[in-house]
Amino acid sequence: MKMLTLIRHGKSATKESGMGDFDRNLNERGREDAGLMGTVLGALFPVPGIILGSSAQRVEETIAGMLDAASRDGTRYPMPETKRDLYLSDAAIIWDFAYSALLEADEVWLCGHNPGITEAIEQFSGAGIDDVPTLGIARIAFEEVLPSPSLGELYFYDVPKNHRS
Repeated sequence: MKMLTLIRHGKSATKESGMGDFDRNLNERGREDAGLMGTVLGALFPVPGIILGSSAQRVEETIAGMLDAASRDGTRYPMPETKRDLYLSDAAIIWDFAYSALLEADEVWLCGHNPGITEAIEQFSGAGIDDVPTLGIARIAFEEVLPSPSLGELYFYDVPKNHRS
C-alpha cells in the first residue's frame, strides 16, 4: 500500500508593497496551524520516506513548522525537497511529482497551493472536497501507482479548525 499525504500550505501574510506572491510568508495563524497539524500527523502516521513541496516561502515555512512539531519526540524526518515547478501547479503536475516519489517510498508528503491541491485530492481519490482550507490535509491510499493519475481511496482528511480550542 502506498500513501500520499497532500497538504495545503498554512495561512499566509497579505502581500506587502513590492512583495511578490512567491515570497509571502506565513502569518501567526499559519505558523500555529503548521505546528498543530504537524503534531496530528506525527502522532497518527508513520514518518514519510519523501517530503516534497513548492519552493514558495509559505510552503517552506509550513513544512518546517510541521516537522518541528511532529519530531518533538525525537523522530527524525527526511529533509524536504522543494521544487519550483510545484508552485501553483495543477493536479497533473502534482501527480508527476507524487508518482516519482511513490515509486521510491511507501509514504510521501507533498505540500502545495490551491487550487491544485484541492483538484489533486478530488482527482486522486474521487472525494468531493470543494475547497481545501489552509493547512488542510488529505491522505490517499493507493493499491497500485500508475504513470497516469491513479484513483486511490481517501483514507484521512483533517483541517486545523477541528483541533483549535
